[in-house]
Amino acid sequence: MNRLKIHLTILMLSLACTAQAQRIITAGSSSTEIVCELGLCDKIVATDRTSLYPPQMQSLPSIGYRTSITAEGIISLEPDVMILEKDYVNDVVLNQLKNAGQKVLVVENNSNLEDTKLRIRQIAAALNKKPEGEALIQRMETELTSLAKKVAQANNTPTVLCVYARGAGNLQVAGNDTGFMIIEMAGTQNAVLEISGYKPLNAEALINANPDYLLFMASGLESLGGINGVLKIPGVAQTTAGKKMQIIAIDGVKLTNWGPRLAEAALEIFEKTH
Repeated sequence: MNRLKIHLTILMLSLACTAQAQRIITAGSSSTEIVCELGLCDKIVATDRTSLYPPQMQSLPSIGYRTSITAEGIISLEPDVMILEKDYVNDVVLNQLKNAGQKVLVVENNSNLEDTKLRIRQIAAALNKKPEGEALIQRMETELTSLAKKVAQANNTPTVLCVYARGAGNLQVAGNDTGFMIIEMAGTQNAVLEISGYKPLNAEALINANPDYLLFMASGLESLGGINGVLKIPGVAQTTAGKKMQIIAIDGVKLTNWGPRLAEAALEIFEKTH
């Protein structure tokens, strides 16, 4: 175990022994949603730019985004605890927070169900909300079991190409090891299983993959001018998705953050592809 992991473990153990926090700062949309689901939404006094849900989070002070997050900005808000998703702030900032006596819980988001459940349990334990955490996990498992039954009854497994878009000049396809892998829960298959992470969209590769559906974050689809804009992307019109105009979009945060709305996002994909 390296020095950073030891440091984080100590912080987590210390945090778990504290009284229920009255002032919470979160960094990472998944963690923000978990805190809210545990009944402590009104205790969050600031959060990062990715935390757009529940909507009231957007009216709170922002601590910034990843590398722009500073220890001074956090300390000035006098939180009882800060919940960070790993890699949202660098080690220098973490050390500054520690030296200032701040209580920090660092959790990981590895984009899989078991990790989501672990993250819920860690946050619930730290905030003295263990029963609420287990209830949340049980609810999610019930929702996913219901979805799994629908998937089992479906007679097809559509292929989906997941596209990360920020305008026509910034298009990437999502392979394995990305937040988009939620599509597997929805009874669909990634059209580019051979790809790991994100790769630039290539017309030839797109045509060869020939996905049944193209999946975008809602904001990404909007940045391209909607479905008509997508159809202008080289290669799209030659795919099954393009020919049948099977181009779908889901709220980006819900789609990729692997938080409490995981089953909701997977169900939405299922309903749009089956």
